[in-house]
Order: sequence, then C-alpha cells, then structure tokens
Amino acid sequence: MINKLLNKIDRLETKHLFFSIVGASILLAAWMQYIQHGWINPDSVLYLEQAERFAQSEWKTGFTIFRWPLYGLCIGLIHTLTSLPIQTAAQLLNMLFFGIATASFLTLIKLAGGNNRTLFFGMLLLFSSLYIVGDVLEMLMRDEGFWAFYLTALVYFIRYMQHGKVSDAIFWQVSIIVATLFRIEAILFLLLLPLVTLYVKSSPSKDKTWFKEKIKQLLIAYSLSIVIGLVIGIAILTQPQISMAQFGRLNEVFNTNLYYELTKNFFAKAEKMSNLVLGSYLKEFAVPGLLLTFVYVIGSKILTAAGWVGTGLAFMSFKQSSKQMQPIVKHTLVATSAIALFIMALIIFKVFVLSSRYVVALAFIMLIFASFQLTALSSNTHKKQNALFIILFIVLCLGFVKNILPKREGYNYQQDAVAWIKLHNKQNHAVFYDDSRVRYYAKQPFEGTGVPNLLELKNKYDNNSIHNYHYLVINSAKANKESELFISRQLPNFSEIKRTSSYKEKKQIVIYKNTAK
Repeated sequence: MINKLLNKIDRLETKHLFFSIVGASILLAAWMQYIQHGWINPDSVLYLEQAERFAQSEWKTGFTIFRWPLYGLCIGLIHTLTSLPIQTAAQLLNMLFFGIATASFLTLIKLAGGNNRTLFFGMLLLFSSLYIVGDVLEMLMRDEGFWAFYLTALVYFIRYMQHGKVSDAIFWQVSIIVATLFRIEAILFLLLLPLVTLYVKSSPSKDKTWFKEKIKQLLIAYSLSIVIGLVIGIAILTQPQISMAQFGRLNEVFNTNLYYELTKNFFAKAEKMSNLVLGSYLKEFAVPGLLLTFVYVIGSKILTAAGWVGTGLAFMSFKQSSKQMQPIVKHTLVATSAIALFIMALIIFKVFVLSSRYVVALAFIMLIFASFQLTALSSNTHKKQNALFIILFIVLCLGFVKNILPKREGYNYQQDAVAWIKLHNKQNHAVFYDDSRVRYYAKQPFEGTGVPNLLELKNKYDNNSIHNYHYLVINSAKANKESELFISRQLPNFSEIKRTSSYKEKKQIVIYKNTAK
C-alpha cells in the first residue's frame, strides 16, 4: 500500500506536487489556528497591541511597546488593507508566512537534488513535527516570519553559489536582513554564511586568479551589508546625537562590551556553583560542569525541535549525503547548521535560557537531510531497512494525525474564565485581571507585560485599589498557589466562586467575588 502511494507520487509532475504541498501547508496553518479557538501565546499580546497602535498611527506608542517593530507593522498593514480584526489579520499573515517557509523548504530539497519522493517525505517530516507544527505554528509569533525569510535567504544564497548571479546575492541579503528584522539572531547568518564562498568550488591550482575570484564572490555576497554598515557608521560618526542605542536590538550585537555581556552571567553562575554546590575541593570543575550542562540542554532542545525521527534520520544521512546531495548545497547546509549551533550556544551562554523556538532554524536543515535519508530507506530492498522505513512512515503519519486533532479539554481555560465572567457580570462591575493575556481576552486596556501575576496583585493591594473591584480573576497552578494563599490571608472579603482548569488541572484560573460589595 505504501509502495503504491510512493509510485504514484514518483509519477506526478514535480511542479504540481510542489504547489499542492505549499497549498496544503497554508490550509494546515489555517486549521491549526482554527482548533485553538483564539488562544494566543503570552508574547503575542505585545505584537497584537503594537499592531493596534500602528494601525491607529500611534507610532511612538507602538515602538515603546516593543522595539523590534516589523511583525507588528505587518499585522497592522494586513488589518488596514483588509479591515479584518487584528488577531485575524495576524492569523492570515501566519498562514502566508508558513506557505512561504514551506515553499522555500521544498526548494532547498530540490536544489539539493531531491526528487518527488524526497519532496513528499520533506512534507511529511515537517507536517508531522510535534513541535514546529504541533506547538509553534499556531502561535502568533515573529518566528513564522523569521522561518519564511531565513529559508528564502538560503535558497537565494545557494543559487548565487551555483550560478554567481548578482541578483541572487542581493536577494539573499535582502531576505536575511528581513529575517533579522523578525529575529535579531538572523544577523549572524548574514555575517558568517558568506564565508562559505571561500570553501566551495575550490580550484586545485589556487593561483592568483582563483584568489581574486573568491574575494570578488565574497564581496558580492556582503555587498548590501557593507553599504548599510557604511551608512550607519557614517551617521554615527558625523551626527553626535545618533548612537547604536537608537538602532534597536542591533546594539546587542555591535557594542564594545560584547564579550563582557556574553560572559558575565556565565562566570557569575559558575562562581555560585563553585561556592554553593561543589565546594573548595571541586570548585575547578564549575566551568566545565556548566559547559557540559549546556551541551546536554542544546542536545535535548534539538531532539524537541527536530523530533526523534527527524534527528535520527538526519544523523544517518550525514554519512551518505555526499552521494545524495549536490556538494554546494551540502556545504551550505552544514555551514548553516554550524552557525545555528553557534547562535544557540551564545543565547544559553548569555541568558541561561534556551527556548526550543531558537532551535527551529537548525531543525529545518536537519529535516532536509532527514528527507533524503527517508528516500534512501524507501528504495532499499533489504528486509530490515524496509521494516525500519515502514515503522518510521507510520510514526510520522501518527504525528501528523496528532497535530491536527482538536485540542484537549482545558486548552482554552483562560478564555473559558473570561467568558464566564462576561456572562455573570451583566452590570459590568470592575474586574481585576492579574495577567496580560487574560486582559487581552477580556478586551481590557493594555497595561504592559512581564509583571509576575502575584506582584500585580500585591501592587493593587499595596495601593488599596484592590477593594474597588467586584471580581478578581487570578492565575494559579498546582505547583504555585501563592496568589490563592495571599488572597485567603490578606483579602478575606473575596470568596472563590468559579475555577477553570487546564488539562490535568496543572494550571487554573480562580475567580473571586468581593462579598463586601
């Protein structure tokens, strides 16, 4: 049955298969957003509120909400052009970005020498990803814009490497610069990836002509970056009122204290580990101990983002990729993977946090390698190899089914709490929400993000304004009931009247009513 399906796919016209998969990706993104019923990530509040300000031409306010504004500008533009609600505009943009990301992902497979079967397996690996599709895709985040332009940039970079067209070099730089405007870490691809030109297409003689050609190729790959860098540098040098601080998050990359900023937290943590954990006899192992921990964290995050199947197939593919892939494409993808790993190391080094979202850039590359390995397994007539292929194929299909199933009960517990309070608060009495996301669901004025829920509650208590509210809508959790304890001790006039819970009741929203009102 699987072989019949694959034989049919082999006979399809590649162009039709390509556009069918891209169309399916857009529909998949729409479905993933439909089944979440308006759920948003906490960070999405920033972008949606910023987009609202931009759509109302409140530019200064929009920039103060978040200083990396491209995503908010894009949402605001879609809202203005279509008159769709801000959140719906963001969802439409999400669908578009995932369609572009999928098209570029498939194009990279084609450039690497993949056939119809490889494209199909690339689709299956991507669509069955429990993290990329099952978790991140439905979030209204900058990441989808980064994916789209990062992968598109790689397409143009490889084409430039293959054909040497200046237009491809320009499009590579424009695309990766746009990716940088979604996520700042993309700038390291802009700065480091062109160095690949010095390695590939090497001439055995390596004479002066070869050297000049390589330098020319490198300069063209950097051309737009050099022009922009010169303009910024001249502006800073000639205009005293201009500094790097005014270029948003670029200041995080281009500053004179970069080494100190990257390492100060690491060495501070190592010292604490040395003094408080290891003691005087083992204190010299604090730094290598932390480094080994970082390696473990990065490895586990890669497994999360690329999946066990994708990771395993990718590593299997590295041994055979020289036979399966075009050399230029292979070298570029390997270099991209190395830069992605370097970025992950920098992030965890600096802030001691590494969200799996920062690993998706590497995960896409690993899925490309994995698609070639899965193609090789599907053509192998050896019984063990064939059995492995069938098992992996079934696992991937099950992953896809899991992704598209409706969300579990309790997924929208915060929205359920807001709906309940709206239904039972017909008189529109004052309601205190301790969380920016819940305030957004309730269509309350934006008050900022990032303040811990308990601190918001305590601030209202300290200024005595908490007693002005008829209802309190409070976040709680099995592992952290501090807010509930605070209310029971300090606010006895508030009584619990409703509780909504997430899956397995790990998190709750507790609604209190002011009995003194």
